[in-house]
Amino acid sequence: MQIFSFLFDRHLERTVLAVAIALSVFMLTRPEDGRIAAARSISSFLLYPVSRTDDYFTSVEELTAENDSLRTRVVSLSHENERLTQFRDERNRLRELLGFRKDSFFEFMPCDVIARSSSRFHHSITVDRGSDSGVLPGMPVVGYRGLAGKVTQVFPSSSRVLLLNNKSVSVSCLVKRSRVVGVLAWERGSFFSLDYVGKEEDVLPGDTLITSGFGRVFPKGFPVGTVFHVAEEKTELSRRVGIVCMTDLNKLEEVFIIIGGRDWKGGEAWLELEKNKKDGEEPEEGKAAGGGEQ
Repeated sequence: MQIFSFLFDRHLERTVLAVAIALSVFMLTRPEDGRIAAARSISSFLLYPVSRTDDYFTSVEELTAENDSLRTRVVSLSHENERLTQFRDERNRLRELLGFRKDSFFEFMPCDVIARSSSRFHHSITVDRGSDSGVLPGMPVVGYRGLAGKVTQVFPSSSRVLLLNNKSVSVSCLVKRSRVVGVLAWERGSFFSLDYVGKEEDVLPGDTLITSGFGRVFPKGFPVGTVFHVAEEKTELSRRVGIVCMTDLNKLEEVFIIIGGRDWKGGEAWLELEKNKKDGEEPEEGKAAGGGEQ
């Protein structure tokens, strides 16, 4: 290190001159093909920092353009959110004037999936929130894209969530476009059927399915799935409607428990429903939903 410091710090010009002379003599002693190859190697070595600098500035330009695009997107979404907030407030005021209740604002509790149980007809997950965090049986669970299931068992620091892809789970849903009501039932994999849909009902492939709110077990308005198939039943008065679930139930890593809202109390309706089942009764709202939610 002392030698390099002596050569390049104190005698930089002489050192560069000596290196240049040595390279020149080396090139002269090489055959013609060897000179060309050596010249290419030396030039590549000397110009490498320049090429890296060019790549650096190219990357900086791309990052700058991407940053500007993201800034524009953030501003656009911010204004859109403000507009939607104003529309919501205006809608609430109009509903209040007409005697309707205001829209609910739901409270979400984020959870990590810590275990998974899966068999042919039973699919559930375990999350890292329990009674110590205020979780109750029957509270709905959603993923990033839509409804995922409901809490069935609660422990102090964890809870078991029964997913939609179970034969024992049924959800009252409605078609977002035409407001047709039916009951979601699991068939296999990510595929479901929408039962109790009449032949004359307006349901088309591509329609979005959301929770209806009937039965009060699942709040109204959460995405559930998309219609991918509609067929007429030859011997029945109903239509066969195929649904694909919006949430990939086999790849859940984080979920959200709906613990309540301004006009909705998570879990209480489920507990009431369970009590009615034990008493041999069925809530009127569940009957109106074509069999109700479970």
